[in-house]
Amino acid sequence: MMRNQYDLNFKKSIVSKGLENGNMTAVARQHELDPKMVLRWARELKRKDIDQLDGDGKKQPKYVPTAEDYAQLEKELERMKKLYAE
Repeated sequence: MMRNQYDLNFKKSIVSKGLENGNMTAVARQHELDPKMVLRWARELKRKDIDQLDGDGKKQPKYVPTAEDYAQLEKELERMKKLYAE
């Protein structure tokens, strides 16, 4: 079963309708959405982690090492090998 991907503007509009209405569950059911999912969107919007609502934020690592980082780690590894070999 394929998961639906909703864009950020759609999520914002659903959450704002729920906030205006005062009933997130009713708005979710009007749009044939799972109420738990809409409540999660509202929590995430409230936390201001809006970039994570697209789903891409969760898939991307926070730190991406560069080639320079790898080179520095290689030097450190060689130094450690020499220290332990003595």
